Amino acid sequence: MSARGRCSEPGARTVQRTATVGGPPWQLPVALLCAAAIAQVAGAGALLVAAPELAASVAYGPAQLGAAHLLGLAFLTVAIFGALLQLVPVLLRRPLGTPVRWAAAGASLAGGSWALAIGLWTDRGAAIATGGTLVVLGGAIVVGDLAVALAGAAREGNLGASGAGIAAAAVWLAVVMALGALMAANRVDPFLDVDRLRLIGAHSAVALVGWIGGTILAVAQRLAPMFALSHGYRRGPGIAALVLWHASVAPIAIGLGLGIAPLAAAGAICLLCACALAGWFTAGVARHRRRRPEAPLVHLSLGIACAAAACCLMLAAWAGAGDPYRLAIPATLLALVGTGAGITSGHLFKVVPMLVWTGRYAHMAGTPGAPKLTDLYPGPLAIAEQAAFAAGLALLVAGTAAGSADAARAGAALLIAGAVAVLAAVGVCVLGRPGATRPAPGLTPHTTGEPA
Repeated sequence: MSARGRCSEPGARTVQRTATVGGPPWQLPVALLCAAAIAQVAGAGALLVAAPELAASVAYGPAQLGAAHLLGLAFLTVAIFGALLQLVPVLLRRPLGTPVRWAAAGASLAGGSWALAIGLWTDRGAAIATGGTLVVLGGAIVVGDLAVALAGAAREGNLGASGAGIAAAAVWLAVVMALGALMAANRVDPFLDVDRLRLIGAHSAVALVGWIGGTILAVAQRLAPMFALSHGYRRGPGIAALVLWHASVAPIAIGLGLGIAPLAAAGAICLLCACALAGWFTAGVARHRRRRPEAPLVHLSLGIACAAAACCLMLAAWAGAGDPYRLAIPATLLALVGTGAGITSGHLFKVVPMLVWTGRYAHMAGTPGAPKLTDLYPGPLAIAEQAAFAAGLALLVAGTAAGSADAARAGAALLIAGAVAVLAAVGVCVLGRPGATRPAPGLTPHTTGEPA
């Protein structure tokens, strides 16, 4: 078969480049990822509090808003920013701002996310205003730096599919921040004469599908094959999925915002096709992998399936097979938790070790007893997290769909256990020191198949 349209670049070579293309000090993205992992535990705890109301089809409430913003902002957005801080210079071969500016942006975003979530949970106007302002300021710095890096990469011909996907996601982030600032201001001092639930639906669609899902899918074009050590997979389905994914955002958001069900359904069908193509791409990566399936690939597969299931639920509701308002809750949980939180959690098991290995041990590569990247992968914690997450998600979604508060609470409790496993894995990787490894007799460190 022709090599055209296939990828043959070893994943280890991509890891090695992270230390040489102008990335920030490794402690900065790792600090943001640690903060994100803490927020995931808090967000899962908020879901536990909100579970009975979610099962009763109450989507809008203090705990629900707190959970959505802890997971969507303090966890997912902060984690994405931390990852992009290291990955964008590698993918685009362009520096991304300065460490000082990004440290300020990360602190503003992380602190603002917590303030906004707590303010919404406790109905404190001052906290909402302060948190919203900090989030917008931090986000504006990130969007500006991304725009400069993306424009430079486009001029030099280094944009690629991942860069184009990140560029589209950055546009959706700007829209999310504008809508969020508008709604936060309206909550402090009401002035909008619009249907609040429709505006929330449009805001959520742009955030979950455009910004979070779009960035995850763009980055997965490179990280999924790299972490699986996959060679010979087809790029085409992944690129087509990325195009259709971003094409679905506007009709879904506008349809939800204006109450035009056929337009939203057309967007959902487009997104469903994108999920099918993304699944094809992921299956190709899995088929050509050189190591056993690990957390990133498992969660990517599950996350794509969750996005497809969310589309099917809403299409069924719009077709008259159920109450759209009731089905919107499990559909949103599938997108926010199953796709966003799940895929991000899975990648933390490899991204954090990659950054720590690059920062601490890359200079030792090729020397006897040097730690390998796989020595930093916490396999038992990853397996425990996958089991707890899958069971918890199934119970939470089923409980909210069937109106069972007990099932929803049990699911949220398991999600807390999964989030704690992620946080523990991050802590072990950052604070622990892997033991020295010895090459097998007759082998040199360069023949073990690990980054050197």
